[in-house]
Amino acid sequence: MDMVSTLEIDLHNAAFVILVYGAIIFQKLGAIRSPKFGEEKNTTVLKKLVQNKIWMFGILLNVVSIPYYGFLVSIASISFIMVCQRAGIIMVFVFSVKYLKEKLSRVEIIGLIMVYASIPLMISIITNSQTTTTYAGDAPGLAFFAVAAAIEVMTFLFYKKIKISKLKEVLLAFGAGISGVAGTLALKIVPLVLSRDLGSSGYIFNMFNLPEFFSIMFSIFVPDSPYFFGAIYFWLWIGNFVANFFLLTMMYQYGRASVTIPINTSLNFVVSIVFGFFMFFELIDLISWIGISLMTAGIFLTSKIESEVRGNKASLGDAPVPVAGLETATPPPA
Repeated sequence: MDMVSTLEIDLHNAAFVILVYGAIIFQKLGAIRSPKFGEEKNTTVLKKLVQNKIWMFGILLNVVSIPYYGFLVSIASISFIMVCQRAGIIMVFVFSVKYLKEKLSRVEIIGLIMVYASIPLMISIITNSQTTTTYAGDAPGLAFFAVAAAIEVMTFLFYKKIKISKLKEVLLAFGAGISGVAGTLALKIVPLVLSRDLGSSGYIFNMFNLPEFFSIMFSIFVPDSPYFFGAIYFWLWIGNFVANFFLLTMMYQYGRASVTIPINTSLNFVVSIVFGFFMFFELIDLISWIGISLMTAGIFLTSKIESEVRGNKASLGDAPVPVAGLETATPPPA
């Protein structure tokens, strides 16, 4: 990869980060000002969300990022893209504690520090990035999507029954994270599978090529079509995109952005990197593996459910502590 192409990929990734995390911030702002799924009828919630201009602007940014991502995964490794996106969660943290006035427990702060500290350890993934050209096979890939679907369904079925707010926000963050990474990987696999089945190395999936786009979409009904497996992954992307839409919205409604978004995006990151290693044969050095392990530990600490004592007060060791002068902070209007 020459210097010019590397610079172009860096600029594309920077633009993608702005789109993705801009969408997250505006959807979060809109979601906390709308009725919640599970507390009112779904049709009522959707109607109010559509009428919410802040939330709709976030959706617009998200929609714009989709074809951009489809182009990006055709020219860069999934590991490279995931590492570049880590810069965005720092922006979300500042937004959460400064604007939303969210408070964090000591354990959550330690977990977040570990998540953020792991980022520099994985910079080598950027400097050693390569375009993905190989795919391990459909059987292990489809097995992963079956597991992801089971997690998504369980999240939808059980989140209403959970009374502990921290447990609910962690469940939704994990469900949204898995649906997000499944959609990411499905879209990543489409050009690789089509490149294999069409016998065209370096195939680029272009969503704006409408004739081919619709050929791929409807080839799922034509078993002998060269687009058949590409169509399967395309519809897996659609299904996970829809699931992610609802799970993310519920996560924004019920959870703190400073906790749920790092869990969500870091889970997306870790699973994508490991999937890229085993399924796309993307290289990861020892230091990067240490960074991945540190981030994973940070996810679990950030997800820890603090113990409670009588009177519904947090125990002394896990009591929420103010962050950055938030002692008198009040939550935004629902």
